[in-house]
Amino acid sequence: MSASRPRWSLVGRLTRHVLATVAAGWIATMGLALWALTHEMNEMFDEEMEKVAEVTALLLDSAEHGHGRDAIPRALGLSPDDGEQMMRIYPEHGTPPLAPWPAMAEDGFAEAEGWRVYRQTADEAVIEIGHSRAWRREEVLEAGSAFVVLLLPLLALVVLLARRVVLGALRPVGAFADQVGARRPDDLSALPDAGLPREMQPLAQALNLYLDRIAALRVAERHFVANAAHELRTPLATARAQLELGGSAAAPAAIATLDTLTQRVERLLQLARTEAGLGQHRGETDLLRVLPLIVEEVARQTGVKARLDDGDLTALPLRADADALAILLRNLLENAVQHGTGEVRLRLEPAGVLSISNAVAEGAAFRPAPFERREGSGGMGLGLFIAETLARDLGLVPEWRIEAGRATVRLDFAALRP
Repeated sequence: MSASRPRWSLVGRLTRHVLATVAAGWIATMGLALWALTHEMNEMFDEEMEKVAEVTALLLDSAEHGHGRDAIPRALGLSPDDGEQMMRIYPEHGTPPLAPWPAMAEDGFAEAEGWRVYRQTADEAVIEIGHSRAWRREEVLEAGSAFVVLLLPLLALVVLLARRVVLGALRPVGAFADQVGARRPDDLSALPDAGLPREMQPLAQALNLYLDRIAALRVAERHFVANAAHELRTPLATARAQLELGGSAAAPAAIATLDTLTQRVERLLQLARTEAGLGQHRGETDLLRVLPLIVEEVARQTGVKARLDDGDLTALPLRADADALAILLRNLLENAVQHGTGEVRLRLEPAGVLSISNAVAEGAAFRPAPFERREGSGGMGLGLFIAETLARDLGLVPEWRIEAGRATVRLDFAALRP
């Protein structure tokens, strides 16, 4: 047996993909932002160098008029750490003082040994201002780090919103699954596709086509069962009549077998009518006209005494199909007779609640599933299934209970009263 594959979450997968896309976009955006930041800060530093050179030239001009030419040549540090920013001033034709970069031949910007240098000549004096490239990178990284830290809360918000968006987008999937899961097993009607996203339309259409095929198969199955059962009734009745007239010694046993077959054929016909929606038909019927007839007929056929307490009611009109009601009551009563012991008691309360109870042996249990029956049972296991299906179609909820050695079925007909 092959190992089952681990389950995976569509929400988790979509969330991961969305977040991966967002992360990739965020990283690309950060890269572009850092590149733009580096470019802008370098331009700012260059402008600063130009302005410092211009201001220094003005100061030198003032010093010349004030006889301050002894101020050159010299090299000055422009930051607490002289290894980051420096300025060198010397005569245009004199010897430059020591600096981290060699003397420059032309005015303007230049790169020299890890330094960004700006040279400007003013009144026969040369002004050179240098920025360490390492210092510039450090400043850019500090600014970029602050930018990243400021964006982290935004990234967290994006992650939260992405998950909420994914969950919201997949909400129709969950609603569709809940709708399918809440359907009754015999509900093969088309699933509504209104409100579903375009991507889920093919799934709904495929499920509806599948339900159509199942419905067609079930209709064919019901027709076959109904036709077969109907065709068997006449030959069985004819064979029984011939055995009764023949007077053979083996006739009683054969008649009993035919009666069992007839009962099973009758069950199959009931099953076909039930699955065809007999209980969903609505009409006007009186429970107190149907119930005594069913009790009398079952008692006569089985020889088991059944006592009916009608609660002094003379009529109990219901909005239900008479045949469906008769089949429901007959199956419940026959189940009590076949699987119980002693007298069957039926009690109808004035509020419209019918109770059917009888004594049962130890270990007895209700088995409403189709074809489920206890060991040694002579039935088909369809009686309670037919009864429960008809009750559900009629809008009833049977209560099954076994207490103190008695099995009881309660039916509340209040919802069917006009």
